[in-house]
Amino acid sequence: MIRDNLDNLPEHSLPSGYHLRFFRKGEAKVWAEVQTRSGNFENIEKALDQFEKEFANRQDELEKRCLFLVHDESNEIIGSTIAWLESDFQGRDHGRIHWVAIVPEFQGRKLAKPMLSKAMRLLKQWHERACLGTHTLCLKAINMYLDFGFVPDMTRERAEEAWLLIAQAIDHPALEPFRRKSACDLP
Repeated sequence: MIRDNLDNLPEHSLPSGYHLRFFRKGEAKVWAEVQTRSGNFENIEKALDQFEKEFANRQDELEKRCLFLVHDESNEIIGSTIAWLESDFQGRDHGRIHWVAIVPEFQGRKLAKPMLSKAMRLLKQWHERACLGTHTLCLKAINMYLDFGFVPDMTRERAEEAWLLIAQAIDHPALEPFRRKSACDLP
């Protein structure tokens, strides 16, 4: 998904009892645990391998781009996202919303939009536009990204097919062209 500019970003505040803080060097395992508990990885070892591959030599960047969502009462880190950089996405610099995750016990508590809101504001400090990757099965996340002004990236392989399916499952105004097209294709 893409967002051509970072103007007029939605603002969402965290409910009381939670706060955001930045990643600190040496917290790769903390990041991996959140990602694994959230279902992004099969196990912590695979998450740590991905962390090593993507971020091992860039932890200085993570300290100003990776957010941890903290539950105040337990002081447990329950979510994470990264306001990352994508220096050559479609031939241009983009900020990238990357590895959004909230552990299952805390999902549905209106925490994702505030976390994304802060990440988008971080991106705006360094970038003029944004992108992100997601999966067709992540319908709640896709709906949230649409609310934040992201639109389908139609340059991806099989993009039209994917967005026609998503438009059947999500009733969002941004997907109306896909619903119209889908309706026209019906026998």
